[in-house]
Amino acid sequence: MKKSIIANIIYGICAIIFEVLMVVFTVRFENRNVAPPEGTKIAIFGDSIMAYAQDDYCVAELLSTYSGMEVTDLSFGGTTMAYTAEDSTLASDRNFLSMASIALAYEANDFALPRNHDTNAPATEYFEEREHELESLDLKNTDIVIIEHCLNDYHCAVPIGDLSDSTVYTYLGALRRTVESIRSINPDIRIILVSPTEKWTPEGINASEYDYGSGVLDDYVRAQREAAEELGTEYIYLYDLYDRYETDHDGNQITGAGFTVDGTHPNIYGRQLIARAIADYLA
Repeated sequence: MKKSIIANIIYGICAIIFEVLMVVFTVRFENRNVAPPEGTKIAIFGDSIMAYAQDDYCVAELLSTYSGMEVTDLSFGGTTMAYTAEDSTLASDRNFLSMASIALAYEANDFALPRNHDTNAPATEYFEEREHELESLDLKNTDIVIIEHCLNDYHCAVPIGDLSDSTVYTYLGALRRTVESIRSINPDIRIILVSPTEKWTPEGINASEYDYGSGVLDDYVRAQREAAEELGTEYIYLYDLYDRYETDHDGNQITGAGFTVDGTHPNIYGRQLIARAIADYLA
């Protein structure tokens, strides 16, 4: 009888432990990657990797087609995650459209700074209309935020810093502030960080070998990946995306920089690969 009682107690304890483990592992799985339900609303924030085209073949439109979800493109070419230094080639008023600035604007519900840009600057024709979309987006009614910012921080030699930084002038400080701002508005939103794809200089040098002053692109990608884990966001690694394919959709041989128009910005095949990779992750 005594053995039976002890056995039942042990069985009960094991059952409780099993249930707890099931809950823990289920939550971890759900937070990492589950197929979103029908009607999911996605907002994409990024630079010209996402915003290079503004037509049916931009990454956002292709992602919407592949996933069947509602996707809003809020990417601005030439922008960074962090505020850049005054002597940076991309400083000036585009700091106001950095991801950190946009996230803080949502938190304060004040878009005066993001509206402060030079409408005559090259390749900004779509900025004004997109800024209206930026202001009209309701983060409380958005299910997934995709953030693709890293490449221009590398170009501008923004210090990588670390997640304890209180400044928005380092990459990781700005990234942490961005995540905190978005979560303060919608604690349940899924935040997915997306790495940049590979980049080549006009001379054909890979960005993994070229340092603008604060590290090679690999250093930023590594920091981004580690930050995603520490901040509890999801992460999609696209840095080696082009290396996974050898032909375009017509069967022609194509590798590396052949998926871009200039060594950086994705051509139609590159954009299809990016959109498909994100859609596959969400599926």
